[in-house]
Amino acid sequence: MPVRKLLDMALLEAWLTEFRDLGYLTGSDMRVLEQDDDADPDADIGLIVVDLSNAKTITYLQPIAGGDGSWKATMEARDATIELGAVELVTLGNEVNVLGAFVAFLETKSKALLAGC
Repeated sequence: MPVRKLLDMALLEAWLTEFRDLGYLTGSDMRVLEQDDDADPDADIGLIVVDLSNAKTITYLQPIAGGDGSWKATMEARDATIELGAVELVTLGNEVNVLGAFVAFLETKSKALLAGC
């Protein structure tokens, strides 16, 4: 069974809160938004969105199609070039590292959820 069918906005919000409580430092804005599902208009599907503060791009996180619980991060294209100084570049690097840790966290949670089915 694809893990996507087991996820809803409340569960994603709980996982996001649990991840935040781990104490990772990031300037990113992380939130769960409602996502429409054309196949099931009554589904309560969520999408995790991350705004990287210095990248001026939106990144969204979602399970990879299939049933193994893996996730992916998709970074939308930017309209403009960005230029960063040393501190801003280090900050962006930290945000990307935290994003990687969050994707790993989501995969761990998803695989545990699948194992319990």
